[in-house]
Amino acid sequence: MIRDLWALERALRAGGLTPDAVISGSLQRCKVDGDRGGKRSGAYRLFDDDFPTCAWWNWKTGGSGIWASLDRPLSNSERNLLRQRFEQARRERQEAQAAQWRRNSAYLARLWNSAQAITPVTPAGLYLAGRELMIPATDALRFFPRLGYWHDGALIATFPAMLAAVTSASGDLVAIHRTYLTDDGHKAPVPTVKKLTATAGPLMGASIKIGQPTPRPDGHMGLGIAEGIETSLAAAILFGVPVWAGVSAHGLASFTPPPRVRNVYVFGDNDKSRTGQKAAAQLAERLTRQGFTTRIHVPLTIGDWNDELIAREATV
Repeated sequence: MIRDLWALERALRAGGLTPDAVISGSLQRCKVDGDRGGKRSGAYRLFDDDFPTCAWWNWKTGGSGIWASLDRPLSNSERNLLRQRFEQARRERQEAQAAQWRRNSAYLARLWNSAQAITPVTPAGLYLAGRELMIPATDALRFFPRLGYWHDGALIATFPAMLAAVTSASGDLVAIHRTYLTDDGHKAPVPTVKKLTATAGPLMGASIKIGQPTPRPDGHMGLGIAEGIETSLAAAILFGVPVWAGVSAHGLASFTPPPRVRNVYVFGDNDKSRTGQKAAAQLAERLTRQGFTTRIHVPLTIGDWNDELIAREATV
């Protein structure tokens, strides 16, 4: 049985995990540093027996490890047991993740199928118009009349919301991006206006597919990629190419073009922190090495391409 619970808690906290209490016998999800509300980006599995060990994961940092309650070097048999337990915990984690993804997938399908098309008179249509954007001819964006807004585990209120389908490279719905609005088309008075649902699969390579790739003057198919929905729609207006949204700087940097696309237009944000510029450069460098023709476009002033569009419209 475990004798030094404090040592285990210190090891978990060193990995960024912040469990409310340490529980043995099954896989446990827990918060990590930076998690808010109901988000739990960590997990651990404690084997509390004659050889106390604990495997842990921190998905926010990508870290993982296994702790053993011993103050001496491990024997070969103990090392083998440690590897076996980590593998057992990994299988349990994968099974739990798959089950959660199935539950999340059912919720996402219900939410998406209950949403409606955006029209000019809906709050989502008014919101886009207020950003100098047209309603795109795509089913990747929809509108939901009243959607609950949760904060720190409590339901704050319900608001109109613009929904966007975040789909994998194969087209599977893996998350829904929500923009909470007021009835007159402004951003809702909530702590975080834009939120992503729990996922139903890996987000790596997923995107909001606004429009279809089109032939470019050189005969090859072309497509743009940006971070957010609004900047994608604005870049499409300004540059005359379809632009998908990668949801975040990380999503932009990890973007994988669909088959047949050889020309990729990378629309980066101009951030003071240079996060957007770095993500755009990282993607362009990777795709260029893979044989794609890439072009980076970043606004000259701080902001994104929607800010640039609004500024240009203001001067007309």
